[in-house]
Amino acid sequence: MFTDKMSKTQTIKLTVNCTSRNTILQATAPNCTITVSTGLLGFVGAKRSSPHAAQQTAEFMAEKLVEHRFMNIMLIFKGFNKGRKSVIKGLKKQQINILKLVDKSTVAHNGCRLPKKRRL
Repeated sequence: MFTDKMSKTQTIKLTVNCTSRNTILQATAPNCTITVSTGLLGFVGAKRSSPHAAQQTAEFMAEKLVEHRFMNIMLIFKGFNKGRKSVIKGLKKQQINILKLVDKSTVAHNGCRLPKKRRL
């Protein structure tokens, strides 16, 4: 599917979406997209948002990246959760090179105006 020369030097984007309920990893390459979540590995309920589940998901994603011969990634984080450090730990464990870390979390600037107070 991929040539050796192209895939070894190619840097792909790995987006990590950390929500309060789940951790979703999505690798985007020119020819394919790989998506893995904690629910895919069998974690249910409150265990899906744990750091252990995030690390296991990252290790599974790293195995998929090695299968496709992608070793260099640009890591993009979205959201705030306990699993952010665990994702990096899981990728390093499988010897994936992280060339760049980017944080694209959305930050509320002040929000909407509150409704009028009720008069009694």
